[in-house]
Amino acid sequence: MVELMKNKIAIIGNGAINDIFFHENLLHNVDLIICADGGSNNAKKMSIIPDYIIGDLDSTSSDVIEFFKKYKTKIIKDDDQNKTDMELAISFAESFKPAEIIILGAIGYRIDHTISNILCLDKIKSNIKSQIIDNKNIIELVETSKDIIGEKDEIISIIPLTDIKGLSYEGLKWIVSNKNTKFGWFGVSNKLTKKKANVSLKKGKLLVIRVRD
Repeated sequence: MVELMKNKIAIIGNGAINDIFFHENLLHNVDLIICADGGSNNAKKMSIIPDYIIGDLDSTSSDVIEFFKKYKTKIIKDDDQNKTDMELAISFAESFKPAEIIILGAIGYRIDHTISNILCLDKIKSNIKSQIIDNKNIIELVETSKDIIGEKDEIISIIPLTDIKGLSYEGLKWIVSNKNTKFGWFGVSNKLTKKKANVSLKKGKLLVIRVRD
């Protein structure tokens, strides 16, 4: 049973953690840390003690499990093969009724895992702010409107996940206005022309990806 609401939750996946300092800093500002199975390997690598580890535990060694048990990390073994470990972690995180979920370690060398992790953004309730973050990317799902706060010339890519109606940009170098697109159209490597931009659409779903070169 969930005891308390947690405003900001971090989920750690089993993907690449290439900049430990960057990810450690993100984790210092969260209320709860959940590892999706092998994400526990990344937590140990970063010397971070998670509150929970959840999954079928096929990607976590018994040594890592025993290590975190010493620090009172709660282990939840879930063998539901109809869901990925990331889906299980997201569902569990939502039970705490957070305002925000950030997902780390979601991008890696397994392209199938990376794609499925990114698409899991669509499984998070729309009232919860959610992002996949690493030291090079911030990925968000947008269904209505999104303000983008960054630095001038920062790269912004728009990837539709569905057919789109009424797509418009403001504050980007290459502008579209009330554009209808089919799935498969890409708005890759656009740029901020100032510190704030907006992407909006009337119908559909798309990914907004901020890229740090």
